[in-house]
Amino acid sequence: MAMHNTAIMAGSQVLPMTRWTLHSSTRATVAAAGLAVLTALGLVASSIAKDPMRFPVTQVDVLGTMDYADRETLMALIKQDTVSGFYGMDLDRLRHGLESRQWIARARISRVWPSTISIQVEEHEPAARWNDDHLISKRLVLFKPHQLAGDGDEFEQWSEVFRPLPQVLGAQGRHVVLLDAYRAYDDQLARFGLSLSLLEEDDRLSQTLTLSNGVVVRLGLKQRELRMSRFIDVYERIADNSVGKTLSFDMRYSNGFSLGEVSLNER
Repeated sequence: MAMHNTAIMAGSQVLPMTRWTLHSSTRATVAAAGLAVLTALGLVASSIAKDPMRFPVTQVDVLGTMDYADRETLMALIKQDTVSGFYGMDLDRLRHGLESRQWIARARISRVWPSTISIQVEEHEPAARWNDDHLISKRLVLFKPHQLAGDGDEFEQWSEVFRPLPQVLGAQGRHVVLLDAYRAYDDQLARFGLSLSLLEEDDRLSQTLTLSNGVVVRLGLKQRELRMSRFIDVYERIADNSVGKTLSFDMRYSNGFSLGEVSLNER
């Protein structure tokens, strides 16, 4: 009996299985529908995340030393963005806004879950005064602080704060070149225990130095490095004999220099 059944099954015709497939247009429709659903879910999730009522900013940590920037002004600027919520606020826009302020050299902003915004602020470090109302930072950035705008009591107070900084006078666009020159001259003067108080360059690019002891050195336009080296050699010889005198050196001669005393109008 078992052998008979086996023979029957072996001799019967087996129909092939039918594979169910989707038409290409149907597959495209299904894929588009799935993408639309995912997009809609993403938009809903994004809308919920950016809801300032659901995800508010409850704390702002401003880190870094601020000696010159107006903290109240910065906090007001920050508040304009934090009202958008923890996920809704635009960190790049806030960073650009902070860095556009006069004293802010760099700002780093990050989210600290669940509701804190951390802001690391770095101020410009003033290296020199530029003309009457600008400063040059140690990174050679030229900026105009609000403390030196206008006049009044605040201007007078801050002018005194910045007065110890060396002063550089020159034409627009020359601040980088002149600050580099100032640093080079200052290094050369260090051997005498002196520093450079004023570097002035006129419209013809002729340079005049005023040292911390009041000595004036006219270098002119050409061969300034050579003339400065010549002055260093000369001053090293006569420094001991010039105590109590405010001398003026004119190094603009091709084979020598002239020596005199600084007049009251030059001080």
